[in-house]
Amino acid sequence: MIDPHVHLRDGEQQHKETIRHGLAVAEVIGLTGVFDMPNTSPPILRREHILRRLDCADRAESPVFYGLYCGLTSDPKQISEAVSCTREFDQVVGLKLFAGKSTGDLSIPDTKSQSAVFRTLAEEKYTGVLAIHCENEADFKPELWNPEKPITHTLARPPKAEVNSIEKMISLANSAGFNGILHVCHISLPESVEALEKARNEVKFRITCGITPHHLLLYDTMMNQKDGILLKMNPPLRSKNARDKLMQMLLEERIDWIETDHAPHRKIEKMEPPFASGIPGFPIIPRLLKRLREKGATQTLLERITHQNICDVYGITIPNRSINDVDTFDEYEFNAYKNT
Repeated sequence: MIDPHVHLRDGEQQHKETIRHGLAVAEVIGLTGVFDMPNTSPPILRREHILRRLDCADRAESPVFYGLYCGLTSDPKQISEAVSCTREFDQVVGLKLFAGKSTGDLSIPDTKSQSAVFRTLAEEKYTGVLAIHCENEADFKPELWNPEKPITHTLARPPKAEVNSIEKMISLANSAGFNGILHVCHISLPESVEALEKARNEVKFRITCGITPHHLLLYDTMMNQKDGILLKMNPPLRSKNARDKLMQMLLEERIDWIETDHAPHRKIEKMEPPFASGIPGFPIIPRLLKRLREKGATQTLLERITHQNICDVYGITIPNRSINDVDTFDEYEFNAYKNT
């Protein structure tokens, strides 16, 4: 299995997770590759940042393939450098655009700047993967967020923020003549999947999407339970009905692959300001695959949605092997899946 969406932190955030530790846990579970996100502190934006990150991964001496994304800003020169890095380094697997704010300071929320990003990528003749965090900040309602009632996070970042962002990103990409692969990260709504399916018939570029274990196994009202604040993530958990529909869509392979969005924090950072968003994702992998088998997933399907589809889209060859039935929850300070 390859996990194409992880946050291995390190640097100024090494108290949350490190590349060395994350790769060690991944190896124990049986992962053969991980793709690391760039919203670190400091963020991964330039060639020098990439070299530093790759050196850190090399020093971990892990058999797990370490790939990473280069983040994007609205600066055309930075975008050009990022594109060059995807061509220079095999381990730079793609580019990442945060269309709405999440963890870190990499968001490009305004339409004018977003459009400029797609135009620059088209001018640079970029044909690789552009992974996008799709949440439209104009649809956020931050005044509804009350940490004493964690479920209000789902109201502050409502479903329409995701759907509207997806439709907007596809429209901007199409208008700009984007010719890469547009990947929608951590899709959390059946309506989002349907929007992608409609768009695939209307544009020339390829569109893919991934789904997380937490959007397949957890749901919003779980945030009303004790320590529900631990289940805060972006995009938020959705209804039980939405969760069940997404599970069926994955079984029908209407979703391209599983991506954990492994995003560790210290427990205190979750329980107290800033009430960080994100949860550890590696430990749940064995249980998720078992659940999928119970739901009728064939071995062929599991191989496609955990490995082959990823290799095909990224144009990469990484060996595959079976996931081990191991418990690694103790590697992190809290278990967000204890009630599943």
